[in-house]
Amino acid sequence: MFFHILKKDLKRKKTMNLILLLFIILASMFLASSVNSLVAVNGAVEHFMKISKVPDFFAITIQDGKEDAIGDYLQDNSYLLEYAYLDAYSIGGDQIAIAQSAQYPDGGSYEQSNVLYLSTVPENFMKVFDLEGNTLHLQTGEIALHKIEAEINQLAIGDSVKIRVGSVEQEFRVAAILKDAVFGSSMMGTRRHVISQEDFEKYQDQGDIVFSRIHCVQFQDEEAFRDGWKKQNFSAAFNGDWDLIKTCYILDMLIAAVFIVVSVCLILIAFLVLRFTIVFTLQEDYKEIGIMKAIGVPERGIKGIYLVKYFAISLIGTALGFLLSFPFGNMLLKQAIVNIIVEKADQNYMINIVCAVAVVVIVLVFCYGSTNKLKKFSALDAIRSGSNGERYQAKNRIKLSKQIWMQPCYYMAVNDIFSSLKRFAVLGITFAIGTMLIQLPYSVISTLRDANVVRLFSGASSDVYMDNGKFAAYIEQENIAPLMQDLTAIEEILAEHQISAKTGADIIYVMPCYAEDPEDTYMYNTLQAVGSWERHYAFLEGREPELENEIMITDKTAKEMGVSIGDSIYFKRKDSTQEFVITGIYQSMLNMGNGFRVSRCANMDYAYASSLFCIQIEIEDMDSSEACERLKEIFPNDKIRTSAEFIDSMTGSMMAQLDVMMVFIIVIVLIINSLITLLMMKTIMTKERGDIALLKSIGFGNVAIQKWQSARIFIILLLAIMAGTILSNLFAPYIIGPIFSIMGASKITLEINPINAYFIYPLMLLIVTGVSAVLCSTGIRKVDLKEVNSME
Repeated sequence: MFFHILKKDLKRKKTMNLILLLFIILASMFLASSVNSLVAVNGAVEHFMKISKVPDFFAITIQDGKEDAIGDYLQDNSYLLEYAYLDAYSIGGDQIAIAQSAQYPDGGSYEQSNVLYLSTVPENFMKVFDLEGNTLHLQTGEIALHKIEAEINQLAIGDSVKIRVGSVEQEFRVAAILKDAVFGSSMMGTRRHVISQEDFEKYQDQGDIVFSRIHCVQFQDEEAFRDGWKKQNFSAAFNGDWDLIKTCYILDMLIAAVFIVVSVCLILIAFLVLRFTIVFTLQEDYKEIGIMKAIGVPERGIKGIYLVKYFAISLIGTALGFLLSFPFGNMLLKQAIVNIIVEKADQNYMINIVCAVAVVVIVLVFCYGSTNKLKKFSALDAIRSGSNGERYQAKNRIKLSKQIWMQPCYYMAVNDIFSSLKRFAVLGITFAIGTMLIQLPYSVISTLRDANVVRLFSGASSDVYMDNGKFAAYIEQENIAPLMQDLTAIEEILAEHQISAKTGADIIYVMPCYAEDPEDTYMYNTLQAVGSWERHYAFLEGREPELENEIMITDKTAKEMGVSIGDSIYFKRKDSTQEFVITGIYQSMLNMGNGFRVSRCANMDYAYASSLFCIQIEIEDMDSSEACERLKEIFPNDKIRTSAEFIDSMTGSMMAQLDVMMVFIIVIVLIINSLITLLMMKTIMTKERGDIALLKSIGFGNVAIQKWQSARIFIILLLAIMAGTILSNLFAPYIIGPIFSIMGASKITLEINPINAYFIYPLMLLIVTGVSAVLCSTGIRKVDLKEVNSME
């Protein structure tokens, strides 16, 4: 009997059962894919770092001669298990160019990162791999390009690039695109290409080469080594460790985390809709339930009917979701982790099976819990068409007589919502969650694309950011004079074109420093602004440094060193110590939140200069976009960028990943909105067929009734969008803030483009969901006047 009833029910409610099946498919697919991705992502970074043999500690030095004090110290250090070094050349933008590619068949300029290294294929520490995770083997004339650099320049295997150092220029064929654990994260501004040993040696004796050495160590006694290292007065352009490299993947992990959160939210929506469908079906089947009770069928038996029905639907849905979870999971994983090598292993079918079984169990639990409402239905309800014969409360919560400005169809829509809030609660909650799923990731994207986001990277916003390809060459010089001459030359060239401009740059120094104990030293970036351009920098407490002996410190560094405003920081030079007084606290995502900024007039030792942050140009009476276009014409061989483009270049492929994620979320939310709108309207219209027939009989036309049906969806959607937007703004600092805090920005103000956030995206939701509602409402045309007799 159960299966006979089930067969008739499935045929009678095809649309409702089909939509419910789709939600279960989505739920099982997202659950299995998300859990599988979570398991893969959880150990992916550490696995990548282990197979790459990321050292426990490493230091990068600029070698200006054969003397290698750091190498000598590490070579004989008893606290180490292993020591090795890698040699590399720093390549400037004017030393590398595209020789041939699909995008540039006749060659073109090459867009590079702030620091670009050229080295041989590592055999010990800091190994690199191709995109499939295979070890690289390069022949003479071949090069493996960093993945992010290749994507930015639209280079692929088979293309070629030219590299010139001194009098030696060689063309290399791109043999592989590589993944690099140390220099491959979105937060790492340094990138690395590799060539063969034979090609590397050809550049060795050139005069204009910037030669760097990467010292790599494995600890035997970490505490003893770090204590000994701090006592040394070494000059290193950069130093880091295992934990720093792992933290640099926070933005890559963020992509994976957001996809998982989205999946969990969609699962919740799916089960929310499932519960609504079950409850609504029970309410609709009051006659059948009452009759079965009247003829002696026990409640347990009636529950069994519904359990069999939803067990069958969930079994089919989870089976299809299980199959779809594999390709979808692979797609999800590729989008979430593009810079990391995931451990090669057989697909974990058991996780997908467990998730599929979990979906079936949850569906049955939901169904069993919801069928408790069977107790409220009796044989008397069936006889009286669902009514107990008494009504003590009017259904109309608002009076039509007081709303003379409102058309009857819209009055009925508003009254229905106020009179049956529970009925429309699922719809409103789903729409609100969908809105939040769009608004929260968009807050991250719009903040990182804001013109002032450069302040979070220790800089100040400007009209133009220029890379003339000489950054490495400037650092190689004995003093700041060549940089200052070029900054002046830029202003003079612009003046010849009737453009009034001021230029500036931030030099990054890396010097050993301490607060109280001279042997407890730290190595952090210290920025100093130079040039004619004077801008103020953001700070949290105190003020900017103005005098020669004043300094500003990040809040993260202040906590690590145990200092505050008014305390002193001491920088170690080769033959002296320089004291600075802390005047302010600021925040920065540069160097993962650590660093200092000194005043423009501070007497810094240029021997400790490690890199150049950027060249910035401020142009009078011209906006940023127009200024960039003009400067691209005047300086065709240089990289000219806006603020957003500059941040994109710093973060590699991260923004592209976020854009893909945003499109994915929008599409999913629109699909969910359309499906739940279709489900809700189908179920409600089925229950209201008698009401619709009555309205037709008293003169309401099809269009008016369609307005009534559709207006309820529009009103709920508008309220849900407003609620979702308000909740997003309220919770975003607590949800997104900690992510930026890990990167160093402890007190971030999220920037939102109001046109997109409050107009474009809501309009998109309204149009797609509204079209679904209008199309679904056309079903009222099939309601016949005779169905007025089916009213309760």
